[in-house]
Amino acid sequence: MKRGLTLVEVLVALAILALIGPILAGFLGYLRVNTRTELRSQAVTLAQERLEALRLVDITSLPTSGCQEADQTRAGRTYRIRTCYCTQAVLCGSGARHIRVEVYLGREAAPLYTVETVYTKLE
Repeated sequence: MKRGLTLVEVLVALAILALIGPILAGFLGYLRVNTRTELRSQAVTLAQERLEALRLVDITSLPTSGCQEADQTRAGRTYRIRTCYCTQAVLCGSGARHIRVEVYLGREAAPLYTVETVYTKLE
């Protein structure tokens, strides 16, 4: 009895791989885009929560310079939230603070999401 594959068996296997390859590549691309979208959505939510927490604080008690970082875990992933105050000095004063919130995934160098705003004291 001979061992090995016939030419027909090899051609059938190659045809199956040729059909599965593009489908698998498309699925992997979809997973990559979906994961990135989920990460960005979490980052937006974390930034909004940070800004809402700052909105409850008296403006004059906020720093006039510098940055603060905090880690937060969501859905099994650790995000780093960086809050910077008065990076644009012209937007800061006795009753106003320029605030920039950046959200990073772990220790990545590029932020997933950045938002800037100016809080003012209403009278």
